[in-house]
Amino acid sequence: MRTKFLYIVAMVLLVSFTACEKVTPFDSQTANDDPIILRPYGESGSGSFNYTRDSDKPLVDSVVVIPSSYTTVNWYVDGQLVHTGNKINMYFPVGKYTMRIEAVTTAGKKTYRDGSLTVNPIATDPNVTSLSGEICAVPGVETTFGGANLDKVAKLLLTSDIFAEEELCSIVPSSKAPNQIKFTLPAMEEGEYYFRLLDGAGNVYGCDKISVFNGSVALSGFDTFVPGEEWVISGASLQNVASIKLDETVITALTVTATSVTLTAPDVATGEHTLSMLNKDGKAVRFVTDAGVVSEVKVTAKEAEIPEIELWKGPEYIVWAERMRVTKEVMTQVPAGATINIYWEKLPSGHEGYLDNGTPNEYWKMRVMSAWWTDLFPEFEVDDTTPNPYTFTYTQTMKTLVESEDGLVIAGWGLQLNKITYK
Repeated sequence: MRTKFLYIVAMVLLVSFTACEKVTPFDSQTANDDPIILRPYGESGSGSFNYTRDSDKPLVDSVVVIPSSYTTVNWYVDGQLVHTGNKINMYFPVGKYTMRIEAVTTAGKKTYRDGSLTVNPIATDPNVTSLSGEICAVPGVETTFGGANLDKVAKLLLTSDIFAEEELCSIVPSSKAPNQIKFTLPAMEEGEYYFRLLDGAGNVYGCDKISVFNGSVALSGFDTFVPGEEWVISGASLQNVASIKLDETVITALTVTATSVTLTAPDVATGEHTLSMLNKDGKAVRFVTDAGVVSEVKVTAKEAEIPEIELWKGPEYIVWAERMRVTKEVMTQVPAGATINIYWEKLPSGHEGYLDNGTPNEYWKMRVMSAWWTDLFPEFEVDDTTPNPYTFTYTQTMKTLVESEDGLVIAGWGLQLNKITYK
């Protein structure tokens, strides 16, 4: 009996120790697996970074990839390899960059995610913006940029390297002020360059990239025009422009400067047209567009905007007894057929402007009439679906009524009138 008991105890102990034995996990990853980026970079998961430069806070982020044991992560900024590893911890100059993270296995299989990197200047940094909206210049032509803290700039640098290790040229500004700087680029190849600002203490500050063009370029103002009105096209090195061609019409009556071409737009039909420009030497002026640099561009002729003329300006609360009136002397300038615009605002219930004998307002209404209470539009409910401005066509019948009955009146309840105009 004792022998049987000891045998049972021994078997229980054997089972217990066997059940607690540690088993090494099996790794199912192989070098031939396709790489997968499980966690995109960027806090939003979009792959886009946007932050303000700080000498104490570099760009820090990481990714998770599989097969992790066989995959290398490469970080590219503007196509330049800047880091290898799952985690990046780097400083970048102010500017806008493209960004790509690439996962490569030991077997040579690849995948990638594209994104962007924007580093913004701090308040005390020198920084530039082009007056025409494009950071662009033509060698040999004085260029003016606006910006901030530009009186600190001792030199301007162009480089093909993100970190400005190789300077292509160094330019001393011809003049500078806190909000403006002027300089002239030397002869150099066309292309997009990193633009850096050097202060008197040797500190280098980043900016957006600068595009360099050899020859005349149009940058803005060419997309739309109004037939018969002044048309101003802005750009760089435009002083030698001799003619503009719109469809088959050639225009030579131009006023040209280094930065603009001004003309009276031809009287053509509204809609799309084709525009090109030639210099005196017969070379085409190029247009810088979102789609690239072209020598011919599609432009749109549009109708002239009718000016909006102010008849009355508030603000003023209106209730039935406190009406807002535009005198008949003012209304005589409004022609029949014009559009009248009433800009209004619905005030909260219980506002002091709503009270009548101490009773809070619980509704909002408007009424348009003559000063003698003859309706143009009887009172109507005003709610969030009512157009603002409230507009109507001023007919000849309305004009005769208003001018014979001492003017236009807007009455109502629970409203604030801000402005009345016509066009």
